[in-house]
Amino acid sequence: MDIDNLAQISKRDLEIIQLHQFQQPIFCCNVTAIAYAFTALGYLTTVDDIFYATQLPIASVLDDGMTLAETYDTCRTYLEKKGLPLSIRIEHFDKPSMTLEAFIREVEAAVNDENDVHILNFNTRIAHENPSLEGGHFSLLADYDSNTQEITIADTNPKRYTRFWRCPIQLLYAACVDKDSSSNRSRGMIVLRRKKEANLAGNGVVHPSEIALNALHSDNG
Repeated sequence: MDIDNLAQISKRDLEIIQLHQFQQPIFCCNVTAIAYAFTALGYLTTVDDIFYATQLPIASVLDDGMTLAETYDTCRTYLEKKGLPLSIRIEHFDKPSMTLEAFIREVEAAVNDENDVHILNFNTRIAHENPSLEGGHFSLLADYDSNTQEITIADTNPKRYTRFWRCPIQLLYAACVDKDSSSNRSRGMIVLRRKKEANLAGNGVVHPSEIALNALHSDNG
């Protein structure tokens, strides 16, 4: 880590966020992705924070999982209760306008914009081309290489899928178009975006650069 450039660390540097803060990522990737996204935008959030603030039934999350729409509702409820200066939108990929070309444009814009985070809901069997995997999953967009057309995912379950992994964007798009049998709709994405430039330090919010610095001191301690 470049100590001299800590002030320049942004939410794109998702590796600075310690995933051990997020409890039970294997069984609730949806809530973990929400906590991960808020933290990446500079609002330190744990999985427990999400459950406490939204009164989300733990059993239903662990037993049945959540659809994209249910995850969106939980995310919106949390940011409204906390009064965070963020907007939120949901995109199901069965919308006629959500073509592969539209998805590529969205991803290209996202990786150059430090004010938003994309939570992706996709079928792991399709994304990893492995029929033995579980199916529906939630993780974050980390990067995109337009030359290779590969998308990088910051996974909420690094023990299962590794912390970061890549796949062709066409494959991930197909995994998002996949229909969730619980909702009978395609999967898709949730986009969180800052409404305005926030003075994180002035608002008492822990910025990712501070998380990185604390982690560095902890490692060296």
